Amino acid sequence: MLGVPCLALTPLRMRRRERKRRLRTAEGGTLRRECGRMRTSRWGGGEGACAVSGSAGASAPAPQAPWRHGGGSAGRAGVGARPFPKMAAAALQGLLVPHLLPERCYDELFLRFNLLHVPCLKILVSKGLGIAIVAGSLMVKLPQVFKILGAKSAMGLSFHSVLLELLALTGTMVYSVANGFPFSAWGEALFLMLQTVTIGFLTQHFGGRTAQGISFLVLYFALLCLLLSPLTPQAMVTLLQATNVPAIIISRLLQAATNYRNGHTGQLSAVTVFLLFGGSLARIFTSVQETGDPLMALTYVVSSLCNGVIAGQLLYYWQVPAGVEARKKRE
Repeated sequence: MLGVPCLALTPLRMRRRERKRRLRTAEGGTLRRECGRMRTSRWGGGEGACAVSGSAGASAPAPQAPWRHGGGSAGRAGVGARPFPKMAAAALQGLLVPHLLPERCYDELFLRFNLLHVPCLKILVSKGLGIAIVAGSLMVKLPQVFKILGAKSAMGLSFHSVLLELLALTGTMVYSVANGFPFSAWGEALFLMLQTVTIGFLTQHFGGRTAQGISFLVLYFALLCLLLSPLTPQAMVTLLQATNVPAIIISRLLQAATNYRNGHTGQLSAVTVFLLFGGSLARIFTSVQETGDPLMALTYVVSSLCNGVIAGQLLYYWQVPAGVEARKKRE
C-alpha cells in the first residue's frame, strides 16, 4: 500500500522535469536572440555578458537592453547624445545648400574648415547680401509712404521722377525673370516696385488727382502683365533694361532739381534715401558675382551715384524746415 503512491507520483515528476527542460530551452533561445541583437547594435557591450551567460548555462537570465527598459541615465544619454550632432549638421546643410552655398562650398567651409577659400567666401557673402537686400526692400520705402500719409501731402516729390524710377525697376525685374537670374539677385526690384507704385498713387491722390492716380495703377499693371508674358520678345526686354541707365539718371536729376528749386527736401524720407544708397552699392558686388551681367552691374553703378547725389542734398538741407511758410521767411 505504501508503494502505490510512490509509483503514482513517478509520471508526475517526469512531467515536471520535462516542463522545466522545455522552459530552460526556451530561455536559452531568448538569450541567444538578445545576444545577437546586442552584437549587431551600435551600442555593443553585449559580448562579455553573452559569454558569461553562455558559460553559466542556459538557465542564466537574458540581459535587458538599457534602451528598451529604461536602463538608467547612461543608456538614455548614449541614445540622445550620439544622433544630435548628425541631426544638427543635417539641419545646417539643409538650410545652406543650395540656397546660400553649393554643396562643394559647404564641404569646404563647414567640413574641412577651410575658411580662407576665397571663391566660396565670395559666394557666401554675395548670397547673404542679396537675401539681406531683398529682406530690407520689404520696408525700405515704407517710411516714405508713412511720411506722406502722416502729412497728407506729397510736397517735394516729383511724380515724373517716380515714373522714371518705376520704369527702371520694371526693366530690372522683367530682364531678370527673362534671363532666369536667381531671386536673390533681383528680388528687391519686385518689392520696391510695389512701394513705388503706392508712392506714385499717393502723389496723385494728395495732389487732387485721384482719378488719374487710379488710371495710373490700372495702366501700369496691365503693361507689367504684358511685359512678363511670352508675347514680349527678348530683344525688347533687353532694350528695356538698357533704358534703365538714362531713366535712373533723369529721375534722380528731376528729384535733385525739385529739391534745389524748393530749397528743401520736403517729404523726402532720409531713411528711404540712405537705404537705397546702401542697397545699390551692395548690389554692384552681388550682380557681378551672381549674374555676371555687365548691363546689370552698370545699372547699379549709375544708381549708386545718383542716389548719392540725393543723399548729399538731404544732408545739405537737413536743418531747413519743409513748408511754404518757411520758404517765404527765408525769402
